[in-house]
Amino acid sequence: MDAHGFFGKLFDFSFKEFVTLQIVRYLYVLAILLSAISALSMIVSGFSTMQYSFLGGLVKIVGSPVSFVLMVLFARVVLEALVATFRIAENTTLMVEKNSREQERGS
Repeated sequence: MDAHGFFGKLFDFSFKEFVTLQIVRYLYVLAILLSAISALSMIVSGFSTMQYSFLGGLVKIVGSPVSFVLMVLFARVVLEALVATFRIAENTTLMVEKNSREQERGS
């Protein structure tokens, strides 16, 4: 693979290239899957709890879609903040490089 491919960036010990921006969509899919599994297990737990406490089980069953949406929303906000931070870092690096090139030309 070339030096700018995924594995080239992964094993770049100078950390000049960012891998996070390439894998963030997969992290989001993983977060959605984990949230869905959590919500489904909450529904199963709710039905199990209904044997002993109808209201407690009903709260778990009704609350599971709400918790799913909140977990996905939280994951999205965290990942968007991460992407924004990395984009700021990339743009700052580009600005510094451009500025240093312009100063070299002016000297």
